[in-house]
Amino acid sequence: MASMERMILFFIDGCGMGRPDPGNPFYMAQSPYLPLWQSAAILPDNTPLTSIDATLGIPGLPQSASGQTALFCGVGASEIANRHHNGYPDALLRRIIMKKNLLLSLKKKGVNARFLNAYPVFHEFFSAEHVRIKADGHFWFSETFPARFKRMISVTSCMLLASGQHPFSEADIRSGRSLYQDYSNRQLIDRGLPLPEYSPVQAAEIIATAAKDCEFMLYEYFQTDIYAHRRSFNECLELIRGLDMLLGSLISRLNRKLDTLILTSDHGNLEDYEHRGHSRNPVPLIAWGRHGEFLRARIGDLSEVAPAILEVFQR
Repeated sequence: MASMERMILFFIDGCGMGRPDPGNPFYMAQSPYLPLWQSAAILPDNTPLTSIDATLGIPGLPQSASGQTALFCGVGASEIANRHHNGYPDALLRRIIMKKNLLLSLKKKGVNARFLNAYPVFHEFFSAEHVRIKADGHFWFSETFPARFKRMISVTSCMLLASGQHPFSEADIRSGRSLYQDYSNRQLIDRGLPLPEYSPVQAAEIIATAAKDCEFMLYEYFQTDIYAHRRSFNECLELIRGLDMLLGSLISRLNRKLDTLILTSDHGNLEDYEHRGHSRNPVPLIAWGRHGEFLRARIGDLSEVAPAILEVFQR
């Protein structure tokens, strides 16, 4: 690992490999860097796109809390009680996240690992002074912790708490050191926050620049899942085209011989617009760059992503 410059894990929520038909907005967008349809196989630079299982062998539709815990902690069906967990992690999943999450595991190996996402306005509350995960998986909250967030603490937020990291702030977005989960900042601007609106190309530049300061970086984008549930087909097409531009621009800024980029998801959704809900479709795995071939060969389902990344940092 001494000669590897950086690894970026780009997590996009709710994107599976769909059919090549008009019901799949990825297919209709003909997104070259996000060709999430079953007959597609490669990116424009001939990097193979593979698919991995997101069901974990459990009946029913995969869900965010269990899928993300499997993805970021490397656990299978038995450890998550053989069921899909919807929304935000419960005490069982939080106990797993506290012990096994990727940010914490890399930290223990001495790897400089960072979560790029900013928590505007409320970033100060996501610290040990205001919220902690107890040994039994339940939360302790300070008296001033915002009530609206007590039931909305995601897997990645739990990972931050477990690894002792403090999230980036609104000021970090303004200075170009971090990104909001909606990289454009449009949602924040609509709420009145004085922030710049970032284009996909600008967002790619921020990701590439920020990654130079660490060995491993995670960025989470979950507008894809939100759009799949709530927005029109044309809005989904626009979202995909912007995300595709971001990914292509990011790849153009990386060094194939030194850098590794991984893109994957937790469950299907956006690829099957007619269904408007989660799917059992496999999810994409883009493993680009220096360790791409190893990762593509090593990863077959969500539970194998984190262990494969840890293996890279042992090589």
